[in-house]
Amino acid sequence: MIGIGRRYAATLICVLACLNGCSSGKRPFRQIQFCLAGPQEIEEFTSRMDKISQNYKMEFGDRSGQTQSELEFLHSDNKEVPVNNRIVNIYGSHSSAFSFGAGNAGMPTNQIVIGFNGDDLTQAMPFADAVVRDLSVKWHVHEVPEGGGAFPLQRCD
Repeated sequence: MIGIGRRYAATLICVLACLNGCSSGKRPFRQIQFCLAGPQEIEEFTSRMDKISQNYKMEFGDRSGQTQSELEFLHSDNKEVPVNNRIVNIYGSHSSAFSFGAGNAGMPTNQIVIGFNGDDLTQAMPFADAVVRDLSVKWHVHEVPEGGGAFPLQRCD
């Protein structure tokens, strides 16, 4: 049962990230994950990503509240649907050139996964690098292995 829940969680994270931040039908070209000190840092993280989006002239969206409600509804019918106590589901898009989706669905509340995508890798890759540099000032960012999925980190450092 635990294996099924983890696979479901990993799939859910990818689906949510791609719905919000990825070009249609494409896996992110880069994924990262990191731990917040706790749920009290969610607002700071969301605000930081909003500011980054503004700096890059991106459309920023926050579906955290709606996603929380949707997952709780699904969980009421299927206990395999993972729900934590404060869902993060944000995204930013600069047309199809580059985008990101970030969230913690299927993860512990304090663990964030970000997927980067874009049709113009000459813009998308430097954007992803800049975001990682910015976030690394505060948090220890881990690269998700290419072709793999994000799983809960065993140790948050």
